[in-house]
Amino acid sequence: MTIIPITPANPRLRLLGRTDLTRTPIALDWTGSGLECAFHGSDLWAELEAPAFSPIMWMIVLADGKPVARFPVEPGIRFYPLVLGMEPANTRTVTLMKETQCMPDSPEATVLLHSLRMKGELAELPEHKLKIEFIGDSLTSGEGSLAPCNNDEWITLWFSARGNYSWEACDLLDAERRVLSQSGWGVCWDWEHNPEHTLPAHYEEIAGVLRGPAAEKRGCTRPYDFRAWQPDIVCIRLLTNDHGGMNQKGSFAEDRDTVVAGALAFLKTVRKNNPKAKIVWILPATDCHPELALEAVEKARSEGMTGLFTCTLPDYGKPEEMGARWHPNAEYNRRAGRILADFLRENVL
Repeated sequence: MTIIPITPANPRLRLLGRTDLTRTPIALDWTGSGLECAFHGSDLWAELEAPAFSPIMWMIVLADGKPVARFPVEPGIRFYPLVLGMEPANTRTVTLMKETQCMPDSPEATVLLHSLRMKGELAELPEHKLKIEFIGDSLTSGEGSLAPCNNDEWITLWFSARGNYSWEACDLLDAERRVLSQSGWGVCWDWEHNPEHTLPAHYEEIAGVLRGPAAEKRGCTRPYDFRAWQPDIVCIRLLTNDHGGMNQKGSFAEDRDTVVAGALAFLKTVRKNNPKAKIVWILPATDCHPELALEAVEKARSEGMTGLFTCTLPDYGKPEEMGARWHPNAEYNRRAGRILADFLRENVL
């Protein structure tokens, strides 16, 4: 039995998602953060820690892209089985991902990666063909995607990094994914028109949506080193909650220009930090004024910004498409991910 620490220095481990690479144990905060390895052997465990009792953080394990286990991380430190009883002569890619998004109301809640225990060894891990970053809200956090239709529970169990359009698209394109998504947040304000809850304000930090001593201790508020991971494509799926905030306030006429200006400013921030990436704005649903995002993209183009695209995904709302709290289920997400992958393949790559 071999035990190895999980560190950024190990070339046979791929750490997924934004995290402070100067500190160990590795903190998993964002949706889809985790690790990937090529495992040659029979049994593999991961030593994980949940510093907080709640909210519950869920993890998923994939073997060659197929789900084999899903479990909550219990308070304290312990080993969790990832794959067991595999044919020891074979090598497979094992992926461990956090299914649960950042929880700003509970910044102490996270998952910490300590070590791997194995009967076998790590092999050389092939590189993915692409790198894609996703920036979004609950639709990109996979909120409600695993729940039965018309469920009204806002619980971590229903979130999914894999039952998620971004996973499906990246799986089809052989892309490494990074996700920055927060339920209810927007470009200029959140769904309640609170301007303190915006993704652009924290885009240049590691996981700046999390504040307070516990988050600062694990590096969440530190500047993010964009040079360490340059995406080929950045997909932005925001403005749904900005529209919701305007609805709450009844302020669409007075706020629309602010939203367009905010989206334009965010495009400039994304371009500054990812100079070679293609940028795709995934438009809000047809009842959420997608023309505001289109206007921002056109303004950016008129000012000389290139490599900009917009993509429309189908609206959802049929019973067979719905999960919890008016969010689409995993089946809709799979369909949306296939549509996005086709769009990127045909128009962007």
